[in-house]
Amino acid sequence: MKRLLPALPALVLAALLGACSSTPPLQFYTLGPLPPAPASTPVGTSVGLVVGPVNVPATIDRLLIVHLDGSRADVAEHHRWAAPLKTEIARRIATDLARRSSYARSVAWPQSSLADPALSVPIDVLRFEADGFERVTLEAVWTLRQAGRDIASRRFSATETITAPTYEALASAHGRLVDALAAEIAAALP
Repeated sequence: MKRLLPALPALVLAALLGACSSTPPLQFYTLGPLPPAPASTPVGTSVGLVVGPVNVPATIDRLLIVHLDGSRADVAEHHRWAAPLKTEIARRIATDLARRSSYARSVAWPQSSLADPALSVPIDVLRFEADGFERVTLEAVWTLRQAGRDIASRRFSATETITAPTYEALASAHGRLVDALAAEIAAALP
């Protein structure tokens, strides 16, 4: 017994390290590649547009969540967004608006380099979730502000089919919904 006592900490440490090595590695996802740029890109203006802030429910800001049935959800503990979802959404929409509208100076909030933008688009994401590996739904409210006044405000709601029962396909479906939201915002720009 006296010989085992000094070796006990090393045995406990070895057991803990063995248990840690059996957990699956974390997988990180983005909203996928941007869609191809439109065939004709409008001529840019010097007017600046800031997308954001984007607010999302705290439960989905970093984790991928798949709703299974009713009130039961699977939190995919080892499958996460590569960056906070609110940051990814703002960046993707700003990039898309710069490509599809005349607002070439579209940037994401809070990394905005524009001190006094002419337009801003705050977005509140109400729902951004997967129903199994079948479809993803995005519900959001966005407002177009010019010089501190609301000039347009809409509620966006759409569903996108997940093409395969994988987390990669689920993340891509999320990205396609954000692209659809960006298209709706672009259509409302003055």
